Amino acid sequence: MTELKEQVFVFTGAAFEAALADWVQAQIAAYPHQEERIRITALAMRDFLLSDAARRHKLLMRPERA
Repeated sequence: MTELKEQVFVFTGAAFEAALADWVQAQIAAYPHQEERIRITALAMRDFLLSDAARRHKLLMRPERA
């Protein structure tokens, strides 16, 4: 995973959901026998981005409220 070490990711929740949905569909098309695992992986990715660990490491920013 060293290729991620110097990367910076910036995206909205909507962009993440769209990209994840595209990824899920592509993976299911390529590996239809693994559909359950692919869907579980996508759920885990969502859970991680909303986790305390992601917050502690400043991976999640809440929009300011007016």
